[in-house]
Amino acid sequence: MASLHSLLTDHQPQIDEHLRLVAGSRGHPLGKIGRIEQQAGVCKDEEVWTYLLACAYAIDGARGVASLAEQLTGSPRLSLPEEPAIWLEYRPMTPRIGEARSHMDLSIGNIAVDAGTKGGIAPVGGPEATPWVCFCEMKWESDITPGVANDPKRNQLIRVIESGLYYGWPDSTLAEVYITLVTPGRFRDDTRKLYHRKFNEYTADKGRILEELRNCRLRRRDGFDAATRISALQLRWLTFEELFAALPPSPLCAGIRQFRKTHGDYLNAR
Repeated sequence: MASLHSLLTDHQPQIDEHLRLVAGSRGHPLGKIGRIEQQAGVCKDEEVWTYLLACAYAIDGARGVASLAEQLTGSPRLSLPEEPAIWLEYRPMTPRIGEARSHMDLSIGNIAVDAGTKGGIAPVGGPEATPWVCFCEMKWESDITPGVANDPKRNQLIRVIESGLYYGWPDSTLAEVYITLVTPGRFRDDTRKLYHRKFNEYTADKGRILEELRNCRLRRRDGFDAATRISALQLRWLTFEELFAALPPSPLCAGIRQFRKTHGDYLNAR
């Protein structure tokens, strides 16, 4: 069987029709996959696993993007943009002054490049625009960061949530904002993870989200008030196993299964 790196390389033009990627500072995930295949060890790089998922759905075209969107949001038959795509490592604007834009591991929905930025995104406005967006926080072994330099209690998940609520403010905000956490299944019940505690806090009571945002030390821009947008928010938690199990048939599937078997320690623990 051809290596997964070779399969991805051979089908890159087809994949790239529906995949947008801002390469990270550590290099393109495709190069990482080639190096990992030459080794016998496990892969604990969530960027690699996210990239594999994105490629496996993007290769199926608009149908694959729609399938991934339905799973990530839990909402069937969502309207899609005219040119549907899966976006990796792009950055929406933050409402906090002095805070850099957060990288979204995977985004899908109403997304366009924010002109004049490197890797920035913003929604397309207008009455015919797709009315939803989904931002995903993908974790393999690592936990969310608990805070930032100017606010030690501003955790990574709350930053993603606030960026989603602020997305398109003030003229192009969306009716539905999905924030989806994706982890290996074994961590669904791991109470040692900060994301476990925070996700359950936030889903049990959205008032906790607003309380933490009110207590943030960083000043807000534009008079933005998250309370006016909180009704648009939907939080979900999926597993990598669930997303891999639903991959559409493609020339990549056998290679991905072998890669998971050889290098996916957590995925093989079940």
